[in-house]
Amino acid sequence: MNIRADLPQDAWIDELEHDLGQAAALRLLANAGGQRRDIPKRPEGSKPANEVGLGVVRWLSARFGGTAVDIPSKYGRDRQARASRLRAAILEAGLTDPKRSANVIAAEFGVTAAYVHKLRSQMRREYGEDNQISLPFFGGTSCRPE
Repeated sequence: MNIRADLPQDAWIDELEHDLGQAAALRLLANAGGQRRDIPKRPEGSKPANEVGLGVVRWLSARFGGTAVDIPSKYGRDRQARASRLRAAILEAGLTDPKRSANVIAAEFGVTAAYVHKLRSQMRREYGEDNQISLPFFGGTSCRPE
């Protein structure tokens, strides 16, 4: 199984929701969220199929059959979604010349302005914007060696 480094470890739950619908994902989270579960290779008649539905276990078996999987908790999933929305708001406001202040974003998301500043700095490093300094150009000769 290939896991992309830029995706959260439990991003597969989003794929399950996309493939089977929100009700299926919520049923899995309600019955097995926060637990490590053995995924059967043959879903028919398995204990998980009785708990979360045969369709969900078929999907899980196709992807993880014969292994143990950590099912994300609903709380953790909500927290992850909220963190993603905060990061999106910071990106939308701008990393180097923000159009919205840290105070406004902090109030909207219930965090501190200091945390928004810290996260914005971290995101600038992640996106390679950290060492870019805007200097006015006044014309004249270039300082670059030729």
